[in-house]
Amino acid sequence: MTAVPLTRLTESNRVVIPCKEYGPIDVAPGDVLGPDGRLTLLPQVLNKYVEADFVGEGLRLSAKGISGLIPLTDHITLQVRPRFPLRNLTHMVAVCGYVPTMLPALRDYQLTDRWSDWLLDVMADALLAALDTVSLNGLLRTYHRRSEAGSYPHGRINTTASTLRYASRGINHKAEFSWFERTADNAPNRCLKSAVALLHAQYSRVPRQKGVRQRIARLSESMRVLQDVKLETRPSSLDDPQVRGAEPLPETRAYYRPALELAVALLTGQGINLDAPRGNVSMPTLLVKTEDLFEEFVRVSLQEALSDHTMLSVLDGNQKPGKVRLYEGLSDSEEEILPAHEVPSAPGREPEANPDIVFRLNDGTHPLVADVKYSNVKGYAARSEVEQVILYGNRYRSPVAMTIHPRRADSKKGLFIAGRIGSTIVAQYRVDLGADDLEVEMEEMAKGISGLIASQES
Repeated sequence: MTAVPLTRLTESNRVVIPCKEYGPIDVAPGDVLGPDGRLTLLPQVLNKYVEADFVGEGLRLSAKGISGLIPLTDHITLQVRPRFPLRNLTHMVAVCGYVPTMLPALRDYQLTDRWSDWLLDVMADALLAALDTVSLNGLLRTYHRRSEAGSYPHGRINTTASTLRYASRGINHKAEFSWFERTADNAPNRCLKSAVALLHAQYSRVPRQKGVRQRIARLSESMRVLQDVKLETRPSSLDDPQVRGAEPLPETRAYYRPALELAVALLTGQGINLDAPRGNVSMPTLLVKTEDLFEEFVRVSLQEALSDHTMLSVLDGNQKPGKVRLYEGLSDSEEEILPAHEVPSAPGREPEANPDIVFRLNDGTHPLVADVKYSNVKGYAARSEVEQVILYGNRYRSPVAMTIHPRRADSKKGLFIAGRIGSTIVAQYRVDLGADDLEVEMEEMAKGISGLIASQES
């Protein structure tokens, strides 16, 4: 396999343009159009991460709902930030176990002391990409002094040692000698091999899900490349100054540094910070679909915060047992009084009611259903959002139907009650994702919702 060097998104010859999710991209048409008038965006960027349309007579590019560093063209990088104040993206990802999307382009991340399981595939792929570069450019080899005694010396004869040990005893056919041997068995390579062996052992124990077999095969190939390197019983190579970065690597082997940083991070259980703009470990750029992350974060946080409530369960309405059929069947008595009719039929699955979050009591009733909306709300929620959650509330016979939104920078956080539609109270909660402590913020939310549910108990 031929290793192809990955583009680095923060190189000096690239322009980094900041923008927000769903916001306009401030770029001149001449920078994204070729001589033939066609867009010069990189493959799979258009309509996946960026939208293009015409406003009046001008071209307009806008970002979609993905945050992170995105290569737009060969010379332009987009830095897409969340549309709402968000202080700790790393914490949200760790809480949910959300796995960001990886793009084959490099950026630098800051290391942290906190490991999360979702990082395994990300860091494994990053290390494998870095090892491809090492394999392509050649292993670091160093000279080690070897000594031996015998009748056929080579290298340099150690005259003093030979005289004391042999000549003084009348042995004239033997001598001590030494030489320098060029070898790949050195601390940087042993560190890399330890990390590869660690990953190989971990992947050998997990179910053969998508990508696992390919990673095991690539790790096995890396072990073959490092076959002349001793496998340490414990990673003592971590104490080596070149591995730690205290001493520089040879200038011709500077490409080792990204691989070593990743290997050290894996061997010491370090994670990465998604919020820091710069860092010291090079990895494929990670993209987060913040809308999906927000929904999962709210649900998981409420499940954890309300786990002590033995009478109340927080369920995912997108899967059983949280979701239900949208239409309930009629009773025999109802069928009898209706005129002749047929039941609509359609191919595929029967329609379902699937609110994002379902609160269920032990008696099977649902005091509250909620839909998580990554939408821009300052006053009332959009009518379409309210209609949807009211439909869910009606189906689950819930006295309260709620929409949950991120707080805008210019609005208040917390619980809002819009009023009543029929027999259902319409509520809204705005989560401050920019809070100093997101755990405290979500505990406050759980307390507010718990109080709202308690207020409706008869």
